[in-house]
Amino acid sequence: MNPSNKMTPVDRKRWELWGISFFLLLSSAATVIAFGLISDQPPVIIAFLGVFFLLFCGYIIDNEFKLQKIQKQLRDEQFKVLEEEIRIGTLQTRLKELTALERAMTAIGMETQPEKALDTILRAAMQIFAADRGSIMLVDEASQTLVITASIGIKPEHSAQSRPKIGDGIAGRVALTGEALLLPPKINTDQYKNFESKATELRSGICAPMRSRNKIIGVISYSIADPKKRLFTEYDLKLLIIFAQYATLVIDAAGAARLK
Repeated sequence: MNPSNKMTPVDRKRWELWGISFFLLLSSAATVIAFGLISDQPPVIIAFLGVFFLLFCGYIIDNEFKLQKIQKQLRDEQFKVLEEEIRIGTLQTRLKELTALERAMTAIGMETQPEKALDTILRAAMQIFAADRGSIMLVDEASQTLVITASIGIKPEHSAQSRPKIGDGIAGRVALTGEALLLPPKINTDQYKNFESKATELRSGICAPMRSRNKIIGVISYSIADPKKRLFTEYDLKLLIIFAQYATLVIDAAGAARLK
């Protein structure tokens, strides 16, 4: 029986064979006994029938052990195939991550095009996370607000109008505390000051600070709205922190003032 407590076709066939075998064994035993009681045949013939009955039982038991051995080999092969598929899937995921990190490293050298460099980093991570939206927001020291510098999946008018204060909402809190956040499907809005509800309900989100010389200069965040997609994990959050460091290097090289 498999873990879901449902019989497989092989299990059903085995039980059918056991039923038939059990019926034949009972029939054979009854025949031997009846033959011995009513027959005038010599004992050697009765003994021969008894031996035949025992051999038949041994044959059935031997075939059952062979069937169990074959079934175990099949399970082992299935596990090997599954492990190989998982290993290949893991390698493909790691290859995507390395490719994205390489693109992010290349973007650091784009000093003459910092906006394009940040967009490159944002899109590189977007492919790994399979997110619906992503943004990089920089701190405006004069107004103590966050300004969207690069974004994907966010309407241009929203990007232009959205300037949360440091400490407000999710991004504002990350900018204030310097702590990365992994957001659950249902956010407790009471935890965030002046939380602004979005038109599209959030399924999962991650947000990390961009720190330069022990100072928060911005935040990078991604979100998933599609209810059919996966949830972000702690591993995703750790990977986002790495991309945040790359984005910080771009800003340090270009000068934050040029990006505002």
